[in-house]
Amino acid sequence: MDIFEEIVAARKSNQPVVLATVIESRGSAPREEGARMLVRSDGTIAGTVGGGAIEKLIIDEALKLMAGGTARLISHDLKDIGMTCGGGMSVFIEPLVPSAQLVIFGAGHIGVCLAQIGKMLEFNVTVVDSRPEFASADRLPWADTVIAEEYATAIDKVAFNDRTYAVILTHKHAHDFEVLEKCLNKKYCYLGMIGSKAKVAKVLQQLRDNGVAEEIIAQIHSPVGIRIGANTPAEIAISILAEIIQVRSTAGAETKQATCCNPRV
Repeated sequence: MDIFEEIVAARKSNQPVVLATVIESRGSAPREEGARMLVRSDGTIAGTVGGGAIEKLIIDEALKLMAGGTARLISHDLKDIGMTCGGGMSVFIEPLVPSAQLVIFGAGHIGVCLAQIGKMLEFNVTVVDSRPEFASADRLPWADTVIAEEYATAIDKVAFNDRTYAVILTHKHAHDFEVLEKCLNKKYCYLGMIGSKAKVAKVLQQLRDNGVAEEIIAQIHSPVGIRIGANTPAEIAISILAEIIQVRSTAGAETKQATCCNPRV
């Protein structure tokens, strides 16, 4: 797999990577202009910018960039970093941040509409449902990932991060609570659960009874969505995504990028 195929695969799996490109090679530097290296979040690489101290330095800087930062240029005379080959290199490193992730628990009528509209809004869409007849690629052609498993096991297959927007709307209240409780131990920027005021009050009280702090409970959006008088599944999906967009925009205005909104993580 070449570097560009790796980039596509990383975006599909919602994993951050950093692309390093040699833009200037001076003297007897180990690689010429245009050489590329992809750095993964675990520090492994695809391609090379020359090995040795310069490559180690670029990998270290790339990993820092994944934790927060913008593209930058790194320039060194190689003798200054302990390389005897002489010459110098300038390497441009740029983070390739994955698309924001919309995770939908429940593939009923609203879940289907959420997946379709969420994809139109350029989210990476994952749909989870314990019912195989509902969670199928044929029924959810807009989803990037469809998981048809029991929620307790399926949720651990979802790669939550600080750009994850999770919506809970399963077909049983017990499933809603199960998913909600597990999501509280994950990273996310938005966590919403559908339900009537009575159901929501009962679920939140159950969390309190289980020792969940009010600070955590306050982060849950439930009843979910912005009040726009929505009635149909599509209208409800729009109200939910409007709330998600509002949260994403607020997070972006405060930090220049969406950050983890879960105080538990």
